[in-house]
Amino acid sequence: MYCKILVPVDGSHRSAMAAEHAAKLAVLCKAHLTVLHVVPPLPPYVNRYEDRLGEVYRKVQEQMEENGAEILNRTREELAKYNVDLETKAIWGNPADEICREAREGRYDPIVMGSRGLGEIRGYLMGSVSNRVVRHASCPVLIVR
Repeated sequence: MYCKILVPVDGSHRSAMAAEHAAKLAVLCKAHLTVLHVVPPLPPYVNRYEDRLGEVYRKVQEQMEENGAEILNRTREELAKYNVDLETKAIWGNPADEICREAREGRYDPIVMGSRGLGEIRGYLMGSVSNRVVRHASCPVLIVR
């Protein structure tokens, strides 16, 4: 039924629940599981030049990348008990756009994701990532609550 499953994670409890659900589904279907973390870009007005603020910008970027790597490592460890064919991936960009792009280009069968992530309050005001993925994904999307 499913050969490739994509599960985006952001470190929230609900994304961890979605990852566990996706792992169980991957075991049942003997599917490949990709755990994806999208590092959101810093605002464009942040100084990127070779001065003090540019140095702060680079340090913030490094910290965000390290945080993403920690989220992926923790998820990998939590899913190890399922003994599923698993890979992790981290990319920069707008989370909803990058999740949809990865699903389309990687030809994933479903996307499995949490209903609300770390941007819960902002999601009420601007529309959550999961809401945008449901509307724009090229494949089925399973939302875990």
